[in-house]
Amino acid sequence: MIKVEQRCKELLQLYPQSIVVLNILGLALQAQGKLKEAVQEYNKAIQLKPDYVDAYNNHGNALHKQGKLEEALQSYNKALQLKPDYVIGYNNRANIYKAQGKLEKAVKSYDKALQLKPNYLDVYNNRGLALQRLQRWDESMASYEQAIKLDPNFVATLNNIARLYAFKGQINQAVKTYKKVIRLNNNYVEAHYNLSKITKYDKHDDSIRAMESLYVRKDISSKHRIQLAFALGKAFEDLKEHNKSFEYILEGNELKRETYHYKIESDMERFNKIKEVFSSAFFSSHIKTGNPDETPIFILGMPRSGTTLVEQILASHTQVYGAGELGILREIYFECQRDSKCILGLSEETFEVLGASYIEKLRKHSNSKKFITDKMPQNFWFIGFIKVILPKAKIIHCMRDPRDNCFSIFKTVFSKEHNYAYNLRELGQYYNLYLDLMNHWRETIPDFIYDISYEALVLNQEEVTRKLLTYCELPWQKSCLLFHKTNRPIATASYTQVRRPMYSDSVNLWGKYESQLKPLKEVLGH
Repeated sequence: MIKVEQRCKELLQLYPQSIVVLNILGLALQAQGKLKEAVQEYNKAIQLKPDYVDAYNNHGNALHKQGKLEEALQSYNKALQLKPDYVIGYNNRANIYKAQGKLEKAVKSYDKALQLKPNYLDVYNNRGLALQRLQRWDESMASYEQAIKLDPNFVATLNNIARLYAFKGQINQAVKTYKKVIRLNNNYVEAHYNLSKITKYDKHDDSIRAMESLYVRKDISSKHRIQLAFALGKAFEDLKEHNKSFEYILEGNELKRETYHYKIESDMERFNKIKEVFSSAFFSSHIKTGNPDETPIFILGMPRSGTTLVEQILASHTQVYGAGELGILREIYFECQRDSKCILGLSEETFEVLGASYIEKLRKHSNSKKFITDKMPQNFWFIGFIKVILPKAKIIHCMRDPRDNCFSIFKTVFSKEHNYAYNLRELGQYYNLYLDLMNHWRETIPDFIYDISYEALVLNQEEVTRKLLTYCELPWQKSCLLFHKTNRPIATASYTQVRRPMYSDSVNLWGKYESQLKPLKEVLGH
């Protein structure tokens, strides 16, 4: 691509207004990761030919890679405005919607692409991912299967099918499919990574050796090296080679931390604003607000604190539907105000409408169950908001030993942004912010939050489960003790753990890494 870039620049000296050469130069720069320069060349081509559809599309691709989603969306929309049957534009626009979490819009855009091109392999795969995130599991699998009909050896889709099997608890089928992917392409890192998550290693086998070989290759991408580092860290922890495990875990975190800019001060400011707005005075003046519906059970806390386990226990009850991690509350919160202080100007009627809006969206998951769980851990930010829009909602706060909780976070590659998670000191600082905010909620809205200890649940399963059901106003059902047998898809980082009966392996696991976790312990004060 360097030669292509040089040749294009030579041609532009002779033909400075060649839109085709400008577009090709943009593609060459983009392939080298020179995204800003690529955008400049696409802009030049567009200025010369304002109806240049391909340039708008490529412009959108470069912006997407820079994370400029709204700008990329504008470019794709312009391309589609100029050429309404521009198939690739619908796929690329849908990918933006998917990245923004606008999943229904994404599916509609993918469907439009398929209307124009029914055999569009990539669209079936991308559409399957969007449907999976919408928890439309059967439709997701059907979309993947359409892709496989077009190409039985399409490894990206086979990998996604295997992951969907794993989410649904069909572990043997997941393992079989991941291994098929690896047979087809041993360099397909994501399959190695995903397979490691559902494998309990008992020896240094060919699977580990394959990952080690890939890890030391110089041509491996940063993203794939990160995945391999976490996978190998997990493998050597299984083998109880804790020093070697931590070396990989630490390197994976360091590599991940290099991929983005983050300052803990930005989160400090966010937490302080929340406390400033949702003060004791605020709650004193909003005693009788919100929608009285009792459907929601919010399960929240830090990631890796036991939220998935608690939801699985409750979802094993005949009166409860486990809806998983929902973004509804966050969407409503940020829709109703851009500056958090604007919440102070909302009327009691508005709070009731917002609560009703949440219930309407929540009920799309189930019309028949008495209760529906929303297991988005980060909803701990919005406990005050929940209080004023859904005052009769139940809130279960999952707690865990801070050292085990933070170390479990440190061992995880998250699909969503948790920028605090990949540096031990920043992780400890964020955890302290979380503890401080939870204390704020307890002081300002006492008796609104039910605390449940992961360790207590593990050590006294039945006693703690009975108390949990009592809080939720649910009659006792033994099925809640057999949560690992409950057949429902689980798409969180804990999807393998909750398929097992209650176990205590993870309690005090941090002690195996005590010396390596010193920076974390210093910040936590333990």
